Amino acid sequence: MGSERIKIYESLEQKVGNTPLHEIKNVSIPNGNRIFAKEEFLNPTASNFDRVYPHLFRVAEERGFIVLGTTPVIEASTGNAGASFAWCAKELGYTDATVITHEDTPKARVGQIKSYGAKVIFSPAGEFAAGYVRKLEEILTEDKRQKGGKIGENPKRMYAVTKISSEGRVPFRKYVEEAIKQLGDFVANTHFDYFICAVGSGTMISGVGEAFKKLGEPTKIVAIETAEVPVVSSLKKRKVLSTKEYYSLIDIPFGLGAPGLPPDKLDINFNVIDDIQGVKTEEWKKALDVLHRNENKQVGRTSGAELAVAIRMAENISDKFFLITFHDASWKYENSYQPERFKV
Repeated sequence: MGSERIKIYESLEQKVGNTPLHEIKNVSIPNGNRIFAKEEFLNPTASNFDRVYPHLFRVAEERGFIVLGTTPVIEASTGNAGASFAWCAKELGYTDATVITHEDTPKARVGQIKSYGAKVIFSPAGEFAAGYVRKLEEILTEDKRQKGGKIGENPKRMYAVTKISSEGRVPFRKYVEEAIKQLGDFVANTHFDYFICAVGSGTMISGVGEAFKKLGEPTKIVAIETAEVPVVSSLKKRKVLSTKEYYSLIDIPFGLGAPGLPPDKLDINFNVIDDIQGVKTEEWKKALDVLHRNENKQVGRTSGAELAVAIRMAENISDKFFLITFHDASWKYENSYQPERFKV
């Protein structure tokens, strides 16, 4: 990779991360515990996944898997990672970019993806990750049949720049380093006792968990899932839950599980997860309302779910430090894309 291209990547990487650490102050937290949130919704597309794709594109380009101006790139997601992917592709000059998402993803996410110039392909409603992963595999198989050759040898072959890989975890080392340093600005000589995180595809919780452990931090990693449909607990037992029961939930905090997919289609490192906690619908809704009203943080459902679990855990322990994430903005769950509301 030439020096000018390296500068482009370095410039892009500087646009993400270094998000503030916000202490939850206007919510009743028992027993002297303190809860902090990393404000990832302040990244360029209002998503924590903005950290991931500059690294993934750079690795793919350095390894010769993608060639600017030649290789079509593709990703599949519930829309949050899809927007990060589409934004990154545009910034780097990859004009032939496609995102697969399910038909019932919020329209705001679809609109945001399209605003970056990416094409959108829909998988069936009600199938979530299982549907768009299947669609992605079908498209890549057909592309291989038509074009032939191997990835890295035929630059015209479509390439999935996907977070479902060990490389997708790497950028979260910086997330952890930032959070540790920022906590020191609040309280010297301390550490996070718990990191609470939605699982989804597993990329973030695995990356953050690995980073905490490699840095020698005593932080316990707590995964959360919907109490009504315990997807993560089932995956740990290598049991795959159907999407039908999950789809019956009226409101779904995307990221609390990937029903219908086996572990080998995800990126969950259960070795770094110390506990799994379920969160009920009424719990995360109440916590999210508190974030919106009391903290004036217009963040998405997953953030409310993580806060709900942190507060519940705080009822049984004392004087601990919790880390959660404001993953995305509340407007990403709406049924229309209104760019004027996209303010970070």
